[in-house]
Amino acid sequence: MSYLFWTSLILLLATVGYRALQRALRLDRFKGHFQALYPPSETVTWLQRAGQRPLRALIYKPPNWQATDRRPCVVLFFGGAWRVGSVWQFAPFADRLRAQGAVVILPEYRIKSRDRSTVLEAMEDGFALMDQISQSADCLGVDLARVCVGGGSAGGHLAAWIATGAHPNGPQTPQALKPAALLLLNPAVNFPIDQAAYQGYSQQQKFSTRGLAKLSALDPMPHIEPGHPDTLILHGDHDQLVPVDKVKGYAAALQNQNVTVTLKIYPGRAHAFFNQTVSSDDFESSCATLIDFLAERSLLGSAAVIRPSETF
Repeated sequence: MSYLFWTSLILLLATVGYRALQRALRLDRFKGHFQALYPPSETVTWLQRAGQRPLRALIYKPPNWQATDRRPCVVLFFGGAWRVGSVWQFAPFADRLRAQGAVVILPEYRIKSRDRSTVLEAMEDGFALMDQISQSADCLGVDLARVCVGGGSAGGHLAAWIATGAHPNGPQTPQALKPAALLLLNPAVNFPIDQAAYQGYSQQQKFSTRGLAKLSALDPMPHIEPGHPDTLILHGDHDQLVPVDKVKGYAAALQNQNVTVTLKIYPGRAHAFFNQTVSSDDFESSCATLIDFLAERSLLGSAAVIRPSETF
């Protein structure tokens, strides 16, 4: 057969493969699992930019919620390497937390597969969401002194940046709302390569670590300062995407600034071990640990009635 035939065949197969990959990236398996099991109280558009898709958020409200409440609030950002991900990932956590009296917000942010966006743009969305919560506290029925932020993997990276209060675009008006606690599940943090630890990494860990090292300018760890909120970190010691020594180094950096840190390492667990779709036992353990951490700090439960509501 001719060279032209084989070239055309290879191009056709490459095109089919690329389109199949794009369809796979758009497939929301978390939504398929959780939409019927854990329906939100409402779905809102929290940000609309001209010429871009609207960013939505799932909002879970506790029983007997009223707009005049002052409830604790928990924000959880999904993971997915800033490229993919589902706003439904933390729906099982949200359902448990609202039963404990919290308003839970699961927000979308820009990701590369849908928005051709960068990590920096995802970070900007994280800060923008906090501004929106600050402006909408009355209609959300939340207490701004009890807003906690967390996330998994790349979502943990966004939450960690928010906790520093250091906006990625440099000096500007100080952030009005800083979280009362930080909740991190296998977070992407501590990007520079530690050559000593690197020698013991698996090939997959080395590949992932080299990728994160290229984003060192966007690492939240150098921006940790005194006054940083108490932090919970859950991580598996067999994580191939964020090696366990990375989060240990991050926890040490927090402690060096006199931050209270609870670090729980799950033996033998890999990345995303806490998802209900991966292990119901590890989900239950992670969820219970998170709830206990918040309850110990009086960051769950209801509060007093306040002003009339506005709109979110």
